[in-house]
Amino acid sequence: METPYENPAEVAARYVDSIDRDRLAASLVDLIGLPSINPFDALPHDNTGERKVADYLAGRLQKLGWACRTTEFAPGRHNLIARLPGARTTGPGRSLMLAGHMDTVETTGYPGALAGTVRDGRVYGRGACDMKAALACYLEVAEVLAERATPLNGELLIAGVGDEEYRQEGAKALGESGLRADGVIIGEPTELKICHAAKGLAAYDLTVTGTATHGSVPHHGTNAILTAVDLLNSFTVYGDRLEHRHHHPLLGQPTVNIGVIEGGTKPNIVPSRCRVRFSRRLLPGETPAAVRAEIAEALGTPDDRRSWDLGDAWWTVEPYELPDGHPLGEVLRAAAAAGRVADTAPHGFPASSDAAYFGSPVLLFGPGSLAQAHSLDEWVAIDDMVTATAVYLRAALMMPKLASGTSGTSGTSGTSGTSERDEAP
Repeated sequence: METPYENPAEVAARYVDSIDRDRLAASLVDLIGLPSINPFDALPHDNTGERKVADYLAGRLQKLGWACRTTEFAPGRHNLIARLPGARTTGPGRSLMLAGHMDTVETTGYPGALAGTVRDGRVYGRGACDMKAALACYLEVAEVLAERATPLNGELLIAGVGDEEYRQEGAKALGESGLRADGVIIGEPTELKICHAAKGLAAYDLTVTGTATHGSVPHHGTNAILTAVDLLNSFTVYGDRLEHRHHHPLLGQPTVNIGVIEGGTKPNIVPSRCRVRFSRRLLPGETPAAVRAEIAEALGTPDDRRSWDLGDAWWTVEPYELPDGHPLGEVLRAAAAAGRVADTAPHGFPASSDAAYFGSPVLLFGPGSLAQAHSLDEWVAIDDMVTATAVYLRAALMMPKLASGTSGTSGTSGTSGTSERDEAP
């Protein structure tokens, strides 16, 4: 029986040599074949819930000696917490959580999305990189640890959470449960870059009203769509202003995106209503209310606002940032450097994530790229999965270096370290 806390570097090298590339790819193929499409506002049904993925993960992990607990945080929506107790759970022992979301976006227009195909060193299918690849990596970590029968100097947890693609209710429920870890790694597709910060999101509806009339005499009415077009021109100017007014050392500038325009009923009727749905990426320290006021000012003067209304944010995701100097950053950097990851500098994740809701210090690091996420040809390189697995393994062996500290910053703050409210699965 090996003792990684005596010579972690030497033991880690043997662990990495035990990673089974084919098993890793096969695990991802299995996970892709389990539909876990986020239903968003619709009621979940057999083909959308995360329960199938949770059951698969639990089945694999329980055979390896892990204690698993599946919880229902909303009707038909589930989280999984799996725990591998360490040999030393007091003193220098720490806890590390490998976390990831089990849901995916829809498969509309994506033939064979759930087939899970291995081709040319890649695995293809919905969720391949976002982010079932990381879940497969976590399973491989568990397999290697079981084969080596090595007691860890601390507790290792695997968390599969639901609803990351929409309202992050899974991570919120986990955070509210009181379960804490000294460090959390979320395997989002970061291109194997260590992300210390992630942008948030706020989505708004801009509703424009006009006066309907016959399409042959448009001058007798007010076309809400044309008014909306005039307002949308303001977003170009607003985007330019953002580049000069806001900047974050890791995340850069916030961005704004027009996602949906809908209005009118028939071609021969002047439309009396048009709705524009858009999102604004948030930097740490920004709030949806303040951003709404900023956008309202950019759209026009008070007199201009009689024809339009900007609602409050109806969808929000909090930004996140790990404090400078937190030991989790050094642990993951050292693990990545030992795994010959080319870039171990701190980066920012341009998309939103559920990092802010775990209540523990979080870093994002995983295989795959956002360029493939949500696409109609989603894939991940198996080589990158092997590299990510090796980094996760090394981080698990370095748990004693995780010291209790403050959680990452977001709209709401939490505490780190092992909580008295921790519940065994």
